[in-house]
Amino acid sequence: MYKSILLLVLLLTACTGESNETDIMTDTIDTIFTCTFEKDHLPEVDPELEKQYQEIRAYEKKQIPNKDEVNITNQYQLLADQGHWKATSQLAMRYLHGRGVEQSYFKALEWFQWMADRDIPLGYYNLAVLAEKGLALKEDQEGAWQYYHRAAQLGSPQAQYRLGEIYFYSRKEDQQGIAYHRCALAQGYGESGHALGDFVEIVEQNYPKALYYYQAAAALGRTGSMLTLDGVFRDGDFGYEINEGLADCYYSYLGRLRKNPDQKFPNLNELCPLPPHPEQGLYNPETDQNEMPE
Repeated sequence: MYKSILLLVLLLTACTGESNETDIMTDTIDTIFTCTFEKDHLPEVDPELEKQYQEIRAYEKKQIPNKDEVNITNQYQLLADQGHWKATSQLAMRYLHGRGVEQSYFKALEWFQWMADRDIPLGYYNLAVLAEKGLALKEDQEGAWQYYHRAAQLGSPQAQYRLGEIYFYSRKEDQQGIAYHRCALAQGYGESGHALGDFVEIVEQNYPKALYYYQAAAALGRTGSMLTLDGVFRDGDFGYEINEGLADCYYSYLGRLRKNPDQKFPNLNELCPLPPHPEQGLYNPETDQNEMPE
C-alpha cells in the first residue's frame, strides 16, 4: 500500500506541475531514522540464475570498451523475465543510458517500479533519482523526497548518502546527516565516509576526525580519498607535519586502486597509520573524542 501511494503521489504531481528544488528540503515527513542494512531487505535469488548473472557480469566487465552490448542486454532481459532482481536493475540502467538498447526512461521507470513493488531498496532509490531529475516524469521533488526515505529505511546506502547530504547542506540538520552517512559507511559505502570527512573538516575543523573518515573511505577503495590523504602529508595540510614516507604509503595504494578500482584495504589504518595532530591529537572513534598522546 505504501509504495502504491507513493507512485500515485509521483504521478499526480507530475501531471499537476513541477515543484522547485527547495521542496525536497522543506517538506515535512516522518524522519525518525533507524539504521538498517540493505542486505537484510533483499529477496533471495535462484542459485542457477545467480550463476548465470555472475557470468554475464564478468563477461561485461572484460568488454571495455564493450563491443557486445546488445547481447549482454538481451542476456539481462532473459534473467529479468525470470525474476532475477539484480539483472532487472542492470537492465533498467541499460534502458536509462541506452546501452545495447534504445534509450528509454519509461522502460527504465517500469523496471525500477517492478523492483519497488517488491520492496527492493535499489528500486526505490532509482525512482527517487528519476523523480528528482525529471526523467520519464516531470520533476517531482516531493516524490523524490519520499522515495529516498523509503529506500533509506530499507537500507539503501545510496539513499542514505543522498539524504545525508540534504540534511547537511540544505536542511542544516547536522545530526540527521551524520546518522544517515554513518549508516551508509557502516555498509561499506565509501562516498559517505568521504562526505563525513568533508563535513568534519569544514564545519567542525576537527582534522584528526576528518582524516579518520577520509581513511575509512580510502580503505573502501575510494580513489579521491586516498589522494586526499597523500596530499595532506605531502604538503603538510591542516597543520600536520610533512611526512613524505606516509604520503608515499598512501600513494602506493592509490596506484593499486588505479589498476584495480575494485580493491579494498580493510587494514589501511595499520598499513599507513595516522599520526597525532600536533594540536588536536588523534581521533578515537570509540569515544568520539580526540586524544593527545601521553
